[in-house]
Amino acid sequence: MSLFRFPIWLSIALSVWLYCFTTTQALSASNIIVFAASSTQPVIDDLTLKLRNQGINIQAVYASSATLAKQIQNGAEADVFISANTKWMDVLDKQSLIAPKTRTDIATNRLALIAHRDFNNIDPNRSILQNLGTERLAIADTKSVPAGIYAKQALISTHQWEALKDHLAPAKDVSSALMFVARGETPLGIVYASDIKRTNNVRKIYLFKKKTHDVIRYQAAIVRNKATQPVKYFLSFLIKPISQSVFMIAGFGGKP
Repeated sequence: MSLFRFPIWLSIALSVWLYCFTTTQALSASNIIVFAASSTQPVIDDLTLKLRNQGINIQAVYASSATLAKQIQNGAEADVFISANTKWMDVLDKQSLIAPKTRTDIATNRLALIAHRDFNNIDPNRSILQNLGTERLAIADTKSVPAGIYAKQALISTHQWEALKDHLAPAKDVSSALMFVARGETPLGIVYASDIKRTNNVRKIYLFKKKTHDVIRYQAAIVRNKATQPVKYFLSFLIKPISQSVFMIAGFGGKP
């Protein structure tokens, strides 16, 4: 007596369907908590919507890379960390707080001098201080926030730091520096080039030359003991063409 057998092609098709079904179920089984540098908010918000359509729920927390790294050091619940520089990733890596071999370059950026849209008394050939007059320059914290660190490097390279260091409006992160200018609280500010697209109330004066500061490189990594299948999928999704196009549209440079 012969036993009934599925055709080979049907067996393969069923296996592929079962794999896809179980993978989708696994991906949508849990939320993914992403601690992301505030400048990446437009991109991560967009990708969150795209992933939601796939049944994957992203919960994003935005702040400066420094603040987020310190929260992870203190045991905050996070699955993925996205930093606007490699320094804070190095700090967590040395403390074994990120999963081994998961650090991934995801984007680059430029540094820009911006002005409030109604602040027209600007001559790009003059120094920032000459353009400011008695006003202040919005800038992220220069000791710990990547945007502020890059900005200080650029001001030192262009021989403007000493003149400007007492004329700053310090902000907790680059998004806050952007808002200082957008609300007209300061006429000028230094932010990322991608930030200019976040509001209609500011305009670009110029981009700082790349050689004036360290390369602005964004990295993502999985937090220690959080390398589940959904989290690994999200990390890989950040460098897929669909995600890279979102970074580019938002004003970032692509993966270096």
